Order: sequence, then C-alpha cells, then structure tokens
Amino acid sequence: MKSVRFIHTSDIHLDTSFSGSGFPSRLGDRKREAIRRTFRRIVEDARSCEVDFMLVAGDLFELERITPDTFEFIKQQLASLNAIRVFISPGNHDPCIQGSPYREESWPGNVHIFVGEEFQSVDLPQLGVRVTGFGFSHANLEEHHFQRLPVLPGDLFNIVLSHGSDVSNIPVGKSKHGPFSIEEIAGKNVGYCALGHYHQQHQVPNPIDETQVWYSGIPEGRGWDEEGPCGYLFGEIADNAVRVESRFCNQYSLRTLTVDCDAFSTREQILDAILQQRGSLFDQKTILRVQLAGALDPKLDLSLPELSERLAEEALHIQWEDQTHPALDFESIAQEKTTRGRFVRILNERIAAAPNADRVILERARLYGVQALTGREVRLR
Repeated sequence: MKSVRFIHTSDIHLDTSFSGSGFPSRLGDRKREAIRRTFRRIVEDARSCEVDFMLVAGDLFELERITPDTFEFIKQQLASLNAIRVFISPGNHDPCIQGSPYREESWPGNVHIFVGEEFQSVDLPQLGVRVTGFGFSHANLEEHHFQRLPVLPGDLFNIVLSHGSDVSNIPVGKSKHGPFSIEEIAGKNVGYCALGHYHQQHQVPNPIDETQVWYSGIPEGRGWDEEGPCGYLFGEIADNAVRVESRFCNQYSLRTLTVDCDAFSTREQILDAILQQRGSLFDQKTILRVQLAGALDPKLDLSLPELSERLAEEALHIQWEDQTHPALDFESIAQEKTTRGRFVRILNERIAAAPNADRVILERARLYGVQALTGREVRLR
C-alpha cells in the first residue's frame, strides 16, 4: 500500500462565547477571530502537505451560536481542499440535530458527515483505507456507543472517527459524553482511532493490541485548562502501520507564571521577575496569567493597573491573581499601646479560642482591620 497522509483535528469550537471566561470583551473577540485563523491554518496545511484526507472528530462549531457568516467560512475553507476528502463526526457541541447546518445546509462535495448514531463506513479503495464514523444526534450521549462498533473487515486499513470520553482518564470538570473503554475499541481490526472531546492532545493507552487511539486536542486554547502550544495531529500510513506527529498551529497561547514576592519590597522587583520569563514563557502573542504569591512587604504598593500598563507591550493580555498576604508581625503589633494594638490583642484571643472552622474568618478580619487602621488599602481575598 502506498503512503497515505492525513490530518486529524477536533474541538475547533468556532463561534465560542467567552462571556464567562473572565477575559475583557475585546480579548474574547480577538480569540474568536484567532480560532477562525487557526482553522484556516489547518486547511492550508492540509493543502501544502498534500494530505489525502482530513478527519474532524466533533465540535467543529458551537451550534447554539454559529452565524451564517461562520458557516459560509467553513464551507469555503473545506471547498478549497478540492479533491482532499473531509470526514466529520459531529460531537456534543455540534450535534446533528434539527436546525444544525449538518442537516439544513448543503456542503461541498468533498465533505462527508456521519449523520447517524450508528457506525457507518466509507471505503477509499484507491488509498487502501476505510473510514468508519459515528455522529452525535444528541447534545448528551450517555451510552457506550463503541460497544456497537463491529469487527471491521481486514481488507483495508481501518480508521474510526468519533467524539467520546475515555472513562479511564476523565479530566477534572470535563463532561462525560459518549463514554468508552479501550476494550470496546481494541480487537476490532482498527488501525487508528481519531477522537475528539478531551482538549489535551494525547494517546490513549492500549495494552491489548496495536490499535492507536488518539485525541488530537484543541487547536486554539480557550481557557486556563488549555495552556501552552495547541495544534492537530499529522498521520502517515505505510506498510499497514500509522505514524503520528504533533503539529502546533495556535495563534495565541495561554500561560501561567507564579511569582513569589517574599523577598520583594518594590513593584520594580515584581516587574523584573516577570520580564525574566519574556521570550521563554511568554511573548506578545501570549495571554499571561500572573499569580502573585507569598508574604508581601507592607511598604510595597501593589498597584496592578500600574503593572499592567508597564507590561502592555510585552503580552497580549495580563490577568492577575493576587494570592499574597501582608508580611505582618501580629505579635509585635499586639504590644503597641494603640488602637491597632488593642484590636490585634482582642482578635488574637478570639483566634486562639475559636474552632478551626472559624479561624480563617477571624484571621481575615484581623488582617483587614490592621490594613484599615494603618491607613492602607483593604485588599479583600
């Protein structure tokens, strides 16, 4: 069999809403546009690499938000692939239901959509490949649909395409749609299983046979659980075996930097600690989350708007998380013959006598009170 090349992608999430992300609206707009550019980049790579087909394992778009303009954009991009076949398995965010473009709109002739919740096969004898796919017809699929995957004929190299949840490794906070276990895929003459739904690119362990099972991951990260480089998978089939490699294509990366402020007494020291990571951790195309930690010198005036202004040209966006606490010696303050000292003495006594569940509240009250009595900004946490 001649060498066959393909792209495996998923979870593009065109027309994503960033309303609950904590990002400012302008950044949400830029990220939505970046997702479009990333999808266009994948299509351009498919052409330039002269792949034979492209696999989209669900969540190509957000059904509840997709606009006519975005659908036309998708059609034009896929039509530009000409003879390169595209296979799409709808997922939980783009299920093939009434009102979906998968049902209501016409698609380019090179696109095949697996529209039913039964595994269906398309043979590509000229390539020596068979693509078998499953499409969600519900936004919430609870059954183990891979149990319905039959043992496939061994006359062609078998690729299976679906959205689904590996029950052996469910990410924290991730919904379980189309659950499966590796035992439901292995032993069915599958050479490569292309999956979507989990947003971290990885291979599913398979101790049973030679079937390779992969999540391509999200190509453009949207939140802090999708940090770092993102992309798609490039596959090449030769001698009845498949070789897979990662290819990164995201426009804007998300990164987190933790800065320990214990030894700092000025804003400049915080700024210098951040800039030391410029080029290695972040650049002007990075959405950077800075977590400030440790004991903060009471003399240090932590003005986050000022720091943001000074870093405005260094990253696309800075999001701050202030986890510091003032470096205050409450025992020394309690010795003062002042209102502040008397306040701390009273709170110290209450904290010592309080059950564990109440101590955190009393310790915060002591902190806020000292900040107020010292004439400094009260920073709630």
